[in-house]
Amino acid sequence: MTKDFGNIECTEIAWPSFAQKGISLFMARLDKIHPVVSGNKLYKLYYFIKETIETDHKTILTFGGPYSNHLVATAYACRQNNLTSIGIVRGKNPVQLSATLLDCVQYGMELIFASRKEYKDDAFLKKISSVKNGQFTLVPEGGFSQTGAKGAALIVASFQHLHPTHICTAVGTATTLAGIINNIFPEQQLI
Repeated sequence: MTKDFGNIECTEIAWPSFAQKGISLFMARLDKIHPVVSGNKLYKLYYFIKETIETDHKTILTFGGPYSNHLVATAYACRQNNLTSIGIVRGKNPVQLSATLLDCVQYGMELIFASRKEYKDDAFLKKISSVKNGQFTLVPEGGFSQTGAKGAALIVASFQHLHPTHICTAVGTATTLAGIINNIFPEQQLI
């Protein structure tokens, strides 16, 4: 997995009222990183992939719903790095897989379906830990963890050359937010 995070396109958004006040607005185009592993996904998965490559596990197990971009990104990143992937999918095994899950299967991910009740049940999670005799790297849903945040911190390198005073980000699991806040300068504000 390439770690070329410094070459992210930052597009200036021309907004006349901002320009009149001497304010520049840029958008880090994380959506253009890769057609499959786009946005913050590559960053949040980076250290999990690295850890898995460096161990004898060679498998990543993660979680998501039937339309989870995280599952697709994980499946693709694993395939590109000669790793196997297992996705625990929230919900019943449908008659017809969603396009997202079809992509996961195409990229080699083994899917295990879990009812919503099982998905949140500690006993089910313990049962899952016996998969592959526990020889896997566990990635929480959406990469929500300190490891995911450590990867998300790498996003900052894509725009620090612009010397921003304020940084805005969308928030899902807050993993990206946590990563960015841990890697900005004290004088920068995160919104």
